[in-house]
Amino acid sequence: MREKIKNLKIGVLAGGSSAEREISLKTGKAVEDSLAGMGYNVIKFDLDENFFDELKKIDICFNALHGTFGEDGKVQGVLELLKIPYTGSNVEASAIAMDKIKSKIIFKYYGLDVPDFFSVKKRETKEQIENKMQNMPLPYFIKPNAQGSSIGASIAYSASELYLALEDAFQYDDEVIVEEYIAGREIQFAVFSGKPLGCVEIKPNDSFYSYSAKYTKGKTQYILEPDLTEEEYQACEYASVSAHASLGCRGVTRTDIILSDSGKAYVLEINTLPGLTEFSLVPMIAQKKGIKFGSLIEEIIEDAITCK
Repeated sequence: MREKIKNLKIGVLAGGSSAEREISLKTGKAVEDSLAGMGYNVIKFDLDENFFDELKKIDICFNALHGTFGEDGKVQGVLELLKIPYTGSNVEASAIAMDKIKSKIIFKYYGLDVPDFFSVKKRETKEQIENKMQNMPLPYFIKPNAQGSSIGASIAYSASELYLALEDAFQYDDEVIVEEYIAGREIQFAVFSGKPLGCVEIKPNDSFYSYSAKYTKGKTQYILEPDLTEEEYQACEYASVSAHASLGCRGVTRTDIILSDSGKAYVLEINTLPGLTEFSLVPMIAQKKGIKFGSLIEEIIEDAITCK
């Protein structure tokens, strides 16, 4: 298989116009450098006015985009129409996973634990929001419905903090999800091709795993051998594999989980195109399993070709 891939022109698609552009460029650079170093025929291109011309030059697309247009099924639809194999989940799974509200509804349908939540749209009145608050006690975790990297996310301990958080989140989306805040341990569990890859516990210096905590060196402690009981590990593994399967994902996904003090694994969301930067969690988890970065990239490409 890898000899066949050596003869292909691999296009690494990175950048785009989302709020996660800079992280996407870093992911793209890491993937491009790795493939070039292993002797692959690779080019990196952006989601810009030259996008369609660049697509004509490649045989397979390594999708390194994050956020809107790259992770929400739109680019995947273009690649499907052009019959270009691509990494990551298909159109439907990508679109649903990007929509935190719809994905939570599906997770609940399949019996997974998720925090209670309600949504707020941009033009809703204060009275409408207060009516929703009556059914769910503070504190809340607030984030844009279709955004990643914790952009626009915050915690609210009072109604006044909620309104400020909504104002911030509405900069990135017209709909915001307001979740029950669940205290617990933050576990990130990776799944590859439907099988568990492993997990890492994260302990940010901030009150939660914020954008700054994710991408600033020294602001988060990563525990690659988390102190979990067998039951706790199995709960996290089951939640992540089931979340992956319930949306019909493929390739690599990373599920964000809060492990409560009672041992429940609450699924927060699933990432269908996890980052591949120096601070990214999936490469850390793979390394723990003895899978080097270059091998991980090769396996992701092989999976994309197999699933086309």
